[in-house]
Amino acid sequence: MNRTDFPPFDWNADSSHRLLAWFDQHQRDLPWRRQPRNPYHIWVSEVMLQQTTVAAVIPYFERFIAAFPTVEALAAATEQQVLKLWAGLGYYRRARHLYAAAKQLVRDHHGQWPDDPTVWQALPGVGRYILGAVLSQAFDQRWPIVEANSLRVLTRVFGYRGDPRTGLGHKWVWAAAEAVLPGHRCGDFNQALMELGSLVCTPTAPQCDRCPLGTCCQARQRGLQEQIPPKKKPLPSVAVSEVGVVIWKKGRLLLCQRPRTATRWPDLWEVPHAEKLPTEDTAAAAIRIAQELTGYTIEPTAEFITLKHGVTRFAITLVGYEAQYTGGRFRRGPYSQAKWVKPQEFANYPVSSPQRKLLAAVVNSPRQRRLF
Repeated sequence: MNRTDFPPFDWNADSSHRLLAWFDQHQRDLPWRRQPRNPYHIWVSEVMLQQTTVAAVIPYFERFIAAFPTVEALAAATEQQVLKLWAGLGYYRRARHLYAAAKQLVRDHHGQWPDDPTVWQALPGVGRYILGAVLSQAFDQRWPIVEANSLRVLTRVFGYRGDPRTGLGHKWVWAAAEAVLPGHRCGDFNQALMELGSLVCTPTAPQCDRCPLGTCCQARQRGLQEQIPPKKKPLPSVAVSEVGVVIWKKGRLLLCQRPRTATRWPDLWEVPHAEKLPTEDTAAAAIRIAQELTGYTIEPTAEFITLKHGVTRFAITLVGYEAQYTGGRFRRGPYSQAKWVKPQEFANYPVSSPQRKLLAAVVNSPRQRRLF
């Protein structure tokens, strides 16, 4: 299905001009916009921005570009170096795809940036959104993009009452994004839609009096800004209690690497952790988890922190419990490998955000400071 299967979109060049003029005046100073036609910066930033806020991405982008200033530098790195700089940003599959795609670009195109959509479509991790973002912003090609902010702007402007996230509504919003594209400055236009949704056409209490598209916005004319697009139905939250076991042996702490095939946090390092059974106390759970996940026997010593974090619809309470190694040999299974690591070496290992907080609590505890 393409845009010709929908009723005509009421859009004209004057609306495009107003939106672009607004963007020229109000766009934020973001680090990836300082070289507006740089395909590498555009690509890295757009991958990072998927399912992540601008504020969260900025420091990661700056550190990433400082470490890997070119696609050649990224391709020459190790995957662990890439994951370490990505650690805490989440959705780590994005980082592995970015790294694999960089190696493919350098191998096949010798650092030259292709403007051929078939080349980009063949790269790991490049879907419809990344394709449109890179080709429109770096090469001014006429490719649409749709993400949460532009989706909201388009559905409100055209007064679309269906759900634009699924089924026919999903096809409709992509058709709308293509229909409104101007003949030039396509990348700026795509960014303008997103910027408008982020700064003005917000999910609640949109500032319609500041909107350059206010005069043609059907949702505003009908007073439906709060109803369009329809709210997502929240999934019920599931509470989970976990225990993370900090196992010490001769001043070193055990870190284990998750396998590449893991659904969550593949290839990252962590202290062994798992769900606590309803019938267990924390110490008993620590003993069981250490034995089942690593093959080691331990003597629990003390609980030292409780962290709360969310993963999809799971509300996880993670209790950190310190223990001393008493015996056994590492057994591969849930983890691909394990290492005994000095606390000052933690920074060399890519870990998830919850694990970083847990390890920081280990390092900053009064007892550990005395040991250092």
